[in-house]
Amino acid sequence: MRANLSRIGAWLAVAVCAGFAVVYFAKALSHLNKMAEDNSAVSFSDREIAGGNSILVDQQAAYEARGVIPRDETYRVVTGSAMKNTTPLTLPFVESWLRYFLMPRRPRADAQWIVCYGCDVAKLGGSYQVLWQDENGISLGRIR
Repeated sequence: MRANLSRIGAWLAVAVCAGFAVVYFAKALSHLNKMAEDNSAVSFSDREIAGGNSILVDQQAAYEARGVIPRDETYRVVTGSAMKNTTPLTLPFVESWLRYFLMPRRPRADAQWIVCYGCDVAKLGGSYQVLWQDENGISLGRIR
């Protein structure tokens, strides 16, 4: 009788564990499915910009800079206080983030191509020709 009771207890423990495993496996699959749906809903630009979304004010500015500045030209990023909608990471890190996004273009302190993040265009030296700008204070242009 004692052996039968031990066997029943063991089978009961296995059945309870198997029940928990099935329930949690189903929950895990549901969670993984939700994560996959969320990831597939992310746009191409959000995937490409990725961590830059916490730095950039406007993704379009990065794409415009990459489209307008020729691949074999140099550029400079100039920041200033005239920015709107910045994050605490924008002004300290936008230049280094754009350095990698705009490759093979190279930054140079005296470059004619300018990515202006709220900069004072009067201090750029020369005539600044704006080729693109947004309402946040970002502009893209060239010194003539």
